[in-house]
Amino acid sequence: MSMISLLKKPIITLLLGLLLTTPVVAGKLKPTMKEIRLHYKQAIETTEPALFNQEIKLFLNELQTARDFNFSPERKALSLEGLDKVQSLVSNLPEATKANLTTLQAELKQVDLLRKEYHKKVKPGILDLLIDTLKEAMGI
Repeated sequence: MSMISLLKKPIITLLLGLLLTTPVVAGKLKPTMKEIRLHYKQAIETTEPALFNQEIKLFLNELQTARDFNFSPERKALSLEGLDKVQSLVSNLPEATKANLTTLQAELKQVDLLRKEYHKKVKPGILDLLIDTLKEAMGI
């Protein structure tokens, strides 16, 4: 057997493992992030202060669930930093009233800017995913 034939099986196994495990790990966080996004959107779009306040509470509950996620060691600090900034921003919003609802919704839009910033910082590239899978397979 040639060296290339011997290497094909482990490489194919590694790539299949990457394809099969990465979405599962990411998939555990994805529903929570979708819920966060839903509560954010509903808070931004409402014209009722009581509904805004309710959505903010639900947003913060889901945010705590996201904080409890088992992030990879390489991304944990940065991911938690982003979540901390979002939590601080949202937690410091006062109770919504008819008088301040529009102002609070404008302040809440900063969350989307933080989301974009931190998604760029922590989103792994293909090479990162391959290296992480290889490290996991080798027990490193």
